[in-house]
Amino acid sequence: MRGFCTVALLILFTWGCASQNYNAEGMRYFGQAQFDPAITAFQAAHRANPNDPHALYNIAATYHHSARVALRSGQAAAAQQLYEYAAQYYKLCLTKDPNYANAYRGLSALYMDCRDGGAAYQLLENWLNANPVAVEPKLEFARYYQEFSQIFMVQGLTDQARDCRNAAEKYLQQILATDPTNYRALRALGFLK
Repeated sequence: MRGFCTVALLILFTWGCASQNYNAEGMRYFGQAQFDPAITAFQAAHRANPNDPHALYNIAATYHHSARVALRSGQAAAAQQLYEYAAQYYKLCLTKDPNYANAYRGLSALYMDCRDGGAAYQLLENWLNANPVAVEPKLEFARYYQEFSQIFMVQGLTDQARDCRNAAEKYLQQILATDPTNYRALRALGFLK
């Protein structure tokens, strides 16, 4: 039995190391704006450790970034396909780790990129309802309202912009009531003001 446990731990360690190496390789490619090789490396990380949500998140984030690049260069159809891939991988990541904050942040931003504020709101609301005392969902709701505030300001809708700023501030104040030194909430509140 002891030998079996040792072998099992060695296999898990090897999977973890291989996955980390592929993720690191993918990050190097991503940093060089070589998105196809980055995705290939992240997919290898996922194959090396199928239970690791980081590889799934990295795939999603790379597709998401690629979609934004495609959209800026006028390739709307390609961007739409890349957004769909990104959403699929963000959701897969959340099945592996239902509290993976970066996946919620990425998927919410993706919905906003695709002008689907309702889906972003629903995603964040579900996350907050599942984790009512967690800081991350409140930070993301504050960001969500802050983005709408900016959109409304550009459109000249000052009352709606003010309402969104107030909603964002409400979430940030909730965080600061329990953690007065939370730097992210303080920074967001400073930016909001």
